[in-house]
Amino acid sequence: MLGALSMIRSRVFVGFVAACLAMAAMAQDGTYYKWTDASGTVHFSATPPPGHKAETIKVKEASGSQAVPAQPLPPTQPTAELEQAQAAYRQRSCAAARSDLKVLEQGRLVVSGSNPDAATKLDAEQRAQAKVRATQRISQFCEAGAKP
Repeated sequence: MLGALSMIRSRVFVGFVAACLAMAAMAQDGTYYKWTDASGTVHFSATPPPGHKAETIKVKEASGSQAVPAQPLPPTQPTAELEQAQAAYRQRSCAAARSDLKVLEQGRLVVSGSNPDAATKLDAEQRAQAKVRATQRISQFCEAGAKP
């Protein structure tokens, strides 16, 4: 229950941020309109809404000069803590890839997605493709000095 509620909240938050970014990208000198529809949702647009009473909003230029692009940061050396975390990630990923390949080679039943009730046996082509992906992951994560 909490997982579903948390997912809904995160989707609403992402939507809100996307709407704010879209409005910020559109923002320029000019006139904009704000109105509330019948369901109570507030809208902003560059054109007046047909059939709705809207509040006019005037937007003025903040300054006459454009912002100077930020200078790129110099490359930094990874910390020992970061390197340890990356090594642990590579070990877990290597072990998971080897385990996946072993299961695929044994021809065992494979669970599709996150639903155990949707267990299906892969056909020969699907199994071959999954073996190739597992082998690629093994070469990516199990070789000495491999980076994620």
